[in-house]
Amino acid sequence: MASKGAKPSGTGGKPARRPASKPVIVNPGTPAPKSGQYLPTKGGPEVTVPKGHRIPPTPNGGPSKLVDPTKNKSGK
Repeated sequence: MASKGAKPSGTGGKPARRPASKPVIVNPGTPAPKSGQYLPTKGGPEVTVPKGHRIPPTPNGGPSKLVDPTKNKSGK
């Protein structure tokens, strides 16, 4: 018989983890799939882009990565 403070076997005592989501990387000129802050991968300032608006050109060329998604239901 197990003692009072014993953990059930098989759980390992760790909470379930969500699988990591893929990073959102978008080329300039394409519509943003989500609202938020986009950072050019080759350097440059962050830009805020609403969902559906086109990603602006980057100073050094290359795609932009979503680094801070909007935390509201309209930008899903």
